[in-house]
Formats: sequence, C-alpha cells, structure tokens
Amino acid sequence: AAHTLPVLLKQLARLSPPARQIFVVNDGSTDDTEQVLSKFSVHRITNESNKGKGFALRQGFQAFLTQSDSEYLICMDADLQHPVACIPDFLAQSQHDPAVVIGWRRRKPGKMPLPRIVSNSLTSFILSQITGQKILDSQCGFRMIRRPVLQQLQLSEDGFQLETEFILQAAARGFPIRFIPIPTIYNDHGSHINHLGDTLRFIKLVWNRITKK
Repeated sequence: AAHTLPVLLKQLARLSPPARQIFVVNDGSTDDTEQVLSKFSVHRITNESNKGKGFALRQGFQAFLTQSDSEYLICMDADLQHPVACIPDFLAQSQHDPAVVIGWRRRKPGKMPLPRIVSNSLTSFILSQITGQKILDSQCGFRMIRRPVLQQLQLSEDGFQLETEFILQAAARGFPIRFIPIPTIYNDHGSHINHLGDTLRFIKLVWNRITKK
C-alpha cells in the first residue's frame, strides 16, 4: 500500500467537512508503508507481522472507541478501490439514521472478477435469508458504522470472515444495515482472498451461528 497511501491520504485531507481523525493499521507490510505514514498526521497502528484483515479491523475499531469521540467510523481499504469521493454519499445516507452503511458494488462481468461475483452473490443471498435484511454486498469493506454498534458487538474473527461476523451480529442486535452504490474498482495488484477457502470458512461461520440459536 506504500504507493497508494499518499494518494489516499491527500484525498482525505481535501474532504469537506474534514475527517476528525484518521487511523491507519499497518498489518505487517514489508514495503515502505511506515516511512510513508510518518509524513502524514495520522494515528498509526503497526503489526510486525500480518495478523489478518479481521484482526487489523478489530484493532482499528478499538482505537476508534478509545481514542475518538466521533459518532461515525468509516472503514476503507488503502488500495484506492474505495473512492474518497463517495464519502459524502455515506454521510448523506446517515441522515436517515441507519446504524451501518455499506458500499454496494454492481456484480457485472468485466467489472468484477467472476469468482468474486459467484462468492459475493452466494454469501449476500445467504446473509439476507438469515438476517431478514436485504444484504446487497456482504464482502465490501467500505463501511460507515455508528459508535453504538461497535460498542455492542463482540467480534473475534481474524480473517476476512470478520466482515460476515459483523453483519450477523449487527443484524442480530436489531441494527439497520443500508447500502449505497459505489464504483466497482479492482486494481492490478491481485487479491488476498482465497475464494473457495473463504467461502468454506463463511459457511462454517454461518453454520455455527445457526446452530447456536
């Protein structure tokens, strides 16, 4: 992320209204990420080795709850797949009082890789059936979350499954989840998602959720 972070952080600096605080979790990067971050006024959380996306997100959530008094947290990836220009749309949606707002990427061939279309369609459908809410994009990490939601959830997943765990727990506690369309962007640096493996872990997580009811 060292080559995309300067672009992202400069875009965030131009936001109006500006972000009150920016937390960046460096989850074991081996490039120049730390050097890049040292040039910006951000709160840094650094892991010496890769702990997993879920672990990194939980670190960010905890930092937000303990070091900020803001009402909302916006989660973004650092690879520019989540456009800063969409943040005002999240803020506008928040006026309708949803607890969680998630980006919705159109699942169109040519825009989204076919394995991602299949896994996203499957997981979104299953979560819609379980939660009773229309889950349009279960895998998008571009999310706005109200403080009370994070205060009530007990998240434990370390990998990508945390995003599913989050939706399940938020819905189970009665928090409304809404979606707004965002551009479908994939860069050329590949994905860390193992579609088959992560889909199987998703099924295991959902099964555990069902059997514990």
